[in-house]
Amino acid sequence: MRVGYLAGLCLAVLAAAFPVWAFEESSAAVRERELMERVQALEQRIAELEERPVAPPAATPAEAPSVEQEREADTDFRAYWKDGLRFETRDKRFALGVGGRIHCDWAFFDQDDELKWAVGDEDDGTEFRRAWIQFRGTLYDSIQFKAEYDFAGNNGDAKFKDVYIGVEDLPWVGNVKVGHFREPFGFEQLTSANYLTFMERALPDVLTPGRNMGLLSYDSPLNKRLTWAIGAFKGVDDFPSDDDSDEDQGYAVTARVTGLPWYADEGRRWLHLGVAYSRRNPDGAVLGWKARPEAHLANRYVNTEGIAGYRLADARMDDVAEWGMEAALTCGPFSVQGEYMLAEVDTDSAGRRAFDGYYVQAGYFLTGECRPYTPASGLVGRVRPRRNFSLGEERGWGAWEVALRYSELDLDDGPIRGGVEENYTFGLNWYLNANTRVMWNYVLANIEHDLYDGDLQVFQTRFQVDF
Repeated sequence: MRVGYLAGLCLAVLAAAFPVWAFEESSAAVRERELMERVQALEQRIAELEERPVAPPAATPAEAPSVEQEREADTDFRAYWKDGLRFETRDKRFALGVGGRIHCDWAFFDQDDELKWAVGDEDDGTEFRRAWIQFRGTLYDSIQFKAEYDFAGNNGDAKFKDVYIGVEDLPWVGNVKVGHFREPFGFEQLTSANYLTFMERALPDVLTPGRNMGLLSYDSPLNKRLTWAIGAFKGVDDFPSDDDSDEDQGYAVTARVTGLPWYADEGRRWLHLGVAYSRRNPDGAVLGWKARPEAHLANRYVNTEGIAGYRLADARMDDVAEWGMEAALTCGPFSVQGEYMLAEVDTDSAGRRAFDGYYVQAGYFLTGECRPYTPASGLVGRVRPRRNFSLGEERGWGAWEVALRYSELDLDDGPIRGGVEENYTFGLNWYLNANTRVMWNYVLANIEHDLYDGDLQVFQTRFQVDF
C-alpha cells in the first residue's frame, strides 16, 4: 500500500510539473531562433556595407596639394569649341588650335571668239580652291606658332602657307615673327580668304607681294587705334613652286601703317585708313604680273610675262617700288571699301615703267548683320549671323549679303604691253552659320590688249566650310 501510495504520489508530481517544463523548453527555442535571425540580419547588413564604395576622407591641412601638384593641375588641357577645336591649360600658358578650310568651286564661262583664238577656250569646271589643315598655338605665355598646309591643286602636293614662330610683347619692337607668311601689304590681300566678300580678290591684288620668307615686327598701339608692321623678306612665293628663289638677289623691305579714326556702336560703325610700301630687288625669277578675271579656273588675259616683245622679261627688272592705299567704311549692314596700288619698275632697257590698278566695292546685309573689324590687325573678321540656318525648333535662315565691285588693272606702259582689264562683279553670300557659307559670283570682264580684245562672262559658286 505504501509503495503504491508513493508511486502514485510521484506520478502526480511529474504530471503537474510537465506543462511547466515543456513551456520553458518551448520559450528557449523561440528566443534562440530570434537571436539567430538577428545575427543573420546583422551579417547581411555588414556584407552590404562592405560592398559599397568608400569615400576618401576629407583632406586635412597636412594632406593639402603640394605646389608641384598644383602646377601639374594648371597644365592639364581642357578642350572646347571656339570657331574651331581649341585646347588650353587652366593657367592659359599653353594653347593649341586645330583648324582647316574647304573651298569647293564651280565655274561656267562664256567668252568672245577673239579671246578663244588668242588665249584659249575656257572650259567649265570645278576644283577644290583650298583644302587646308592648320595648327596654331601658344607656348609659355608668349611664344606663338602657326603651320598651314594646302592640299588643293592638280598634283595634290601640299604647299606651305603661313608657317612661322613668333614672340609677343617685346619691349620697343612689339611682336616679332619669323617664317613664311604674307608681307604686310594690302587690305584685301591680308584678309583671310574665309572672310572675303567675293570669291576672289580684285584685279590689283596681283601687284601685292603675297607670301614670302621673312622676319616681321608689328604692334597695335594707342589702344589699338593704330597698327604698324615692317619686315625684311626673301622672295620664294608659296613654296614649293617654280618661283622659289635661289639667287643672291630677291630681297625686299615691306611696311604697312593703318589707323582707325572712327569706331562706334560696339564695332557696327567704323572707318579704316591705311598705306603700305615695299622696296624690292627682283631675283630674275619674278618677271612681272599676270591676272585672271577674278575666277581661279579662268585663263590669264593681261600678262607682262606673256608675249615676246611685250614682256618685262625682255626688259629685265632691276628695282621695284610698290605703293598701296586702302580705305574701308562700315555703317551697320552697309559697307564700302577700296584700294589703289602702284608698281614702279626700273628696267635695264625700257627705262622706268609704272603699272597700277584699283577697285571699289560695296556690300549690304539684307538680314541686318555687319562686317566685324579686328583693331589689333587692322582687318575685317568673321561674320556671325543673328540666327543660324536651322529647320528645327529654333528656325532661322542665316545671314544674306549682296555686293557689287568694280576693278581695273593696267599693265601697259611704253614698250611693255601686258594689257588692260576691267571687271564688274556681282556677289550674293549666304552665311548659314559662322563657319559655313555658300557664295555666288557673276563676273563681266572686258579685256583690251594690243593683239586681242573682247568680253568674258563667268558664273561661279563656292561651297565653303572653315574652322
